[in-house]
Parts: sequence; structure tokens; C-alpha cells
Amino acid sequence: MQLKEVNLGDMGGPECHITPTGLKAILKFAYCGELDVTCTEDLEEMLMACKLLGVERMAQVHWGEARPCGGAERKNSLQVIRKLWERHVGCDVIIEVETGERFPAHRVILAAGGDYFRALLCGGLRECEQEVVRIQGIAAWVLWSLLDFIYSGQLKLGWQNVWDLTEAALQFQLQGALTLCLNFLQEHLDNTSCLDVLSLAETYGLQQLGLVAENFVLAHFQRISEGEKFKDLSCHLLEHLIEKDTLSAESEVVVFKAVVSWVEEDKTQRLGSFPALLQRIRFPLMTPQELEEVQSCRLLSRSPEARAASEAVRKLLDEENRTTNCKPRTPNQVLVLVGGDSVNDNFERREPNHCLWFVRRFLRGEGLIRTVEWELLAQLPDPSRLRHCVCVLNNVLYVLGGRKYYGKLDILKSALRFDPAKYKWECLPDMASPRDYFAAVCWGGKVFVLGGNHDDMNCLDSVEYYTPEDNTWRLAHPLDTPICGHAAAVLDGEIYVSGGCDSSLRCLPCLWHYDPTQGCTSRSPMTGGDGRAGHVMLTAKNRLVVAGRAAAHVDRVQ
Repeated sequence: MQLKEVNLGDMGGPECHITPTGLKAILKFAYCGELDVTCTEDLEEMLMACKLLGVERMAQVHWGEARPCGGAERKNSLQVIRKLWERHVGCDVIIEVETGERFPAHRVILAAGGDYFRALLCGGLRECEQEVVRIQGIAAWVLWSLLDFIYSGQLKLGWQNVWDLTEAALQFQLQGALTLCLNFLQEHLDNTSCLDVLSLAETYGLQQLGLVAENFVLAHFQRISEGEKFKDLSCHLLEHLIEKDTLSAESEVVVFKAVVSWVEEDKTQRLGSFPALLQRIRFPLMTPQELEEVQSCRLLSRSPEARAASEAVRKLLDEENRTTNCKPRTPNQVLVLVGGDSVNDNFERREPNHCLWFVRRFLRGEGLIRTVEWELLAQLPDPSRLRHCVCVLNNVLYVLGGRKYYGKLDILKSALRFDPAKYKWECLPDMASPRDYFAAVCWGGKVFVLGGNHDDMNCLDSVEYYTPEDNTWRLAHPLDTPICGHAAAVLDGEIYVSGGCDSSLRCLPCLWHYDPTQGCTSRSPMTGGDGRAGHVMLTAKNRLVVAGRAAAHVDRVQ
């Protein structure tokens, strides 16, 4: 399209006019936020156009009175367009919903907002010529929210509106709004919403959202199956979940009870699905006591449809030397390495690390040797840290304390948690005391931190615990003595603490049973040398296993 010279002599005299070059520069600045003048004559024409049309911002950018930034200018233009929309200035189309509410808008802005409106208003349909365009199947408040998004790029989301807005964003092909909705659903996924999110993803074919929601449900299956929303699952979705190898539950009997609870919610409609569901339960994984519990289930014993499963349970109980030819469930578990003290390739410099790595796979080597293939999972939020503690509670990774560098003032009391299902870091309240070189365990649904180094001169005997439900730290009963470099583990529901250094840097051979309300009770000391610190302790086959650096061998505590 050719631009014609516009004579504005009536505004400021015969010499005051806008040239095509000046108008083109203004339009480019308005649409792109860019200032493009190639010669002095063009500059004069641009400045004249700015003066006559009142484009003060463009002149300010030219004279250096304002900093040029294309992104900022486009954002400013969008804000101005939004204000025009709010005042109904320049609107050339009215969108009407079924209930009669009308929303004036700019046809070209809606067309730029998404494919649906572009086809509707600029694609040759009859609506292209209509001043009032009627849209069905959408509530007035939903349409207003979508229009507000088109004009502002923002969408206010909460659990009250995200479902309707997600469906509307899909219907009207607003990819930006849909992305915001899906991000909200993933970031706020919890035990009460995950099944609804999974159903939504399945209904609309949202594969990535469905994968995140499914992994969350499988990881928290036991708790989710106890909720009311679990009883509203479709049979197809329930079958899909319980046949997954990655389903996480304390025992297979938990899966059986979940199925029974689901069927009993509506026996008339669901009893016919009972046999198919029972086929997906791995009865050979149950203990004899659990099988007896299953056998005593009234629904199983009184349902002709479940006769095959009942017979299978009876045979398993009758087998004296039962062998399990059933594939165990293997929840998604991975070995993770978080931060720590790193050195460069020449071992010339040490520095804290801020990477979170996971084992992608183990490669076979000679004999028992395995080569580990690591892959970067995430970055620790600042600061980097070393000599911290890491533990896992409800499939969430907690990173606690440590130090950000090597001085005594660098010891941290901050705490973080990382949810791999949501790929999200969250800062927690600070602990009461900064500490590094300490021990941490998860016990009773809480995160405990025990002892540690306080300032490179003094050790701590204090114990704190974090409760996720109320997001707070509280003090528990202290240890018998201030220590650092010790280890802690949970065996049979009890906390044990081993070794460590006291404030005199003396390594201890001690083993304590620790109760958060009563404190420490001494147990048989370790036998490896005079004591140990900087070691590890874990549970294996109903034993505590301690491997230390102060002694070359391993102690096993019965």
C-alpha cells in the first residue's frame, strides 16, 4: 500500500504536514518499538510527524531523554491499547454471549490474539461483516477473562476459575492463555486436585499435563486412594493406574483395598468391572497375613464375579514354599547428587557446587564395577552449598543448611525443597540455628535436623523438626552432647544416631536411640577403632549399616 502525503496545513500552517516517511517511522515505532531513521532529511520529517501527531515518546527516545527498548515500547503500546479498550475507544466489533452480555472490542486485536478469532473475524465468514458477533457455549465472565488476556497478556488464575478458563482457551485456541493455565495446574498439583487434572488431560489429549498428573498420582497413590475424589474415577482410568509398575504403595493390599472401596461406592454399576480390576492386582506380592485379610473381604467372598480371584488367593495361602513369579512394582526412584564441594580438573581450586544430578543409568564394567552415567536435573537456587543434608519426604527432596563458602560466617540456616514431579523449587522458613556437618532424617511425616557444626568452634546439641502441613520449624528434645559429623537413620520406625565429633574434635564410637520427646538412649557402641565421624549410616535388611572414614571396615548393628 502506498502512503500519500497528508496536508495538515489547517493545524499549523501550510508548511506543517506529515510525509509518508515521517508517518512510516511513527507506525514502525508504534508496532515494533524500534526507531529507524537513515538520514537528516528523514529525521526532520519524523520529528515533524511526532510534533503534529503528539508522539512525544518517540521524540524523547531520539533525543536520548528516554532509553530505547523495543520490548518496553511494545509493552507500553499494549497498555495504551488496553486503556482504549476499557474506554471503548475505536472498538469496531461487539462480542455477545448467550445470556445477552456484550463486550466491545477491536477486530484486529482479537484476530492477533488467536486462530479462532482470526478465522471468525478476518477469514471470510459472515461474521467478518457483522457489527455484533454472537458466541455460544461460553459464560460472560470467561469471555471477559479471555479478552482481558488478549489485551494485557495476563490471566488471573485460581482453583475457582482455572478449569473453565482452560477449556475456553482450548476452545478458542488461545495458546498463550492455555500455557498459563497448564503451568498453573502443574505447579499447584496436590492430592486433592491431581485426579481432576488427570481427567482433564485425558479428556482433551493434553499429553504433557497428563504425564505429570499421572506420575503424581502413582507416587502418592496410597494417600490419594483414601480421598473421596478417588471414588469418582472412571473404570478405565483406575485400570490404567493399578496396572502400572511405578505405582507406589506400602503393600499390594493397599491397591486391593482401593479397588474394593471404589466398587463399593456404586456396587450396582461397578460390580461387573470387579473381575477385570482384580486381574491387575498382584496377589503373589502379598504376605500370608495380607492374603488372609483379602480372603476375609466380604465383597470378594460374596461376589460370584470374583470367584477366580478368590480361588487364586486360596491357592497362594495353601502353598507352603511359595515362590513369587510376579513382577514387583518399582516406583520411579533415582539416585540424586545435590551440590557439595567440587574441584576443577587440575585439583587447583575448590568451590561449592550448585548442580543437582541424577543417575541416568549404570553401565556394566569388570566384575562388580559399574560406570555411572550422570545427567543434570536442576540447579540449586543461590547460594550454592556444601556440607548440607538432603532427605526425601513424600517424594519431595529437602535440602537443608550447609555452608555457601569456607568461612565460619558462611554457615547456612536456610532450607529448600524440590518437587521433581512439578520441577519446582520452594524456599522454606529458616531453621532456628545455622548448621553444617549435621544429620537429617524423615520421621513421622516430619523432617528432623540433629546437631551439627555451628561456627567452626562449637557444635550443636539442638534438634529441630519441620512440619510440611503448617510450614514451620519447632525444637525437639536436644541430643545428650553437642556433636557434628555424625550420622542418623530410621530403622523400624525409630531414629538412631551414630558417632560424630564433639567440640574437642574427639571422634565418638557411640550409638544412640533418639526419641524426639525424651532424648537419647545409649546403645552398644561401634567397634571400629576409637570412633568415627564423617561417615554414613543406612538401613539394609533390617540392620543399621555404618560405613565410616575413620575406620576401614564396616560395622553392622543387629
